[in-house]
Amino acid sequence: MGPADRIKEIAIYGGAAAAGVVRAGDLAEFARFSEAAAQVPAGLAYLNREPLKRKNISNWYDGARSALVCVFRYWTPGQDYAAALGAAGAPAAFLERAGRKRLNAERLGKPGARIARYALCRDYHAVIKEKLSAALETIKLEFPDADGRVFCDTSPVLEKELARLAGLAFRGKNTLAVSRELGSYFFVGGLALNLELDPDAPCEDDCGSCSRCQRACPTGALKDGALDPALCISYWTTQAKEPMPEEIAGQDHGFAYGCDLCQEACPLNLAGGKLSPGFEPLTK
Repeated sequence: MGPADRIKEIAIYGGAAAAGVVRAGDLAEFARFSEAAAQVPAGLAYLNREPLKRKNISNWYDGARSALVCVFRYWTPGQDYAAALGAAGAPAAFLERAGRKRLNAERLGKPGARIARYALCRDYHAVIKEKLSAALETIKLEFPDADGRVFCDTSPVLEKELARLAGLAFRGKNTLAVSRELGSYFFVGGLALNLELDPDAPCEDDCGSCSRCQRACPTGALKDGALDPALCISYWTTQAKEPMPEEIAGQDHGFAYGCDLCQEACPLNLAGGKLSPGFEPLTK
């Protein structure tokens, strides 16, 4: 077993549903990302901070030669969403206990208010940081010259593109990372490493002629493989600093924190498999 395979094995043993390796280098995807980020609404202005760090992971972690990319599954087809939502209790109180920010108490207090599946478990930032930090310590023990840095959502890293290059997922028409084996109900995180590791082959898959996610979006936020955040229910319920426009509020299908409509429509989310440990739904 080579170093790359052993390091991926460590990550999977630590709870990742899948893992892959990509070499550090300039990302062609950076140009598309930069163009899209220049047009985001105020609540996503952070996407324009430290832009060049997103171009190459070694610009973010000096000395990075490779990246270990991991996915952590937070929902499976066998779970009962209605039961999990009911077990969470009052949505506003549940989200406050879970440490979620920018809550709209009025929306969350409405009968039938829904929380996106990803927010029904522990804060994934903390869980993934714990798991990847533990994996990094094991890697250091087995590879004494190794060092690295954890990334998960809040770092200036193009995680979805790294997941594609590491062979784990492709960019779906809903703009999410999608896997034929795991669907899209997963988080992406990883380690920037100072090790020269053999990379995995990129994922060259795509959605083909399927466009169910686009048709399922009630506001028309998805078009031509791009997302217009100004029309996205998830943006307005979790990140926007201004009130949700009335025309969008009337099409939210009850989602008061996040939105799963495009993922619910994706046939690949019917794939089997296990939940990553640590992402079980919380209860009140």
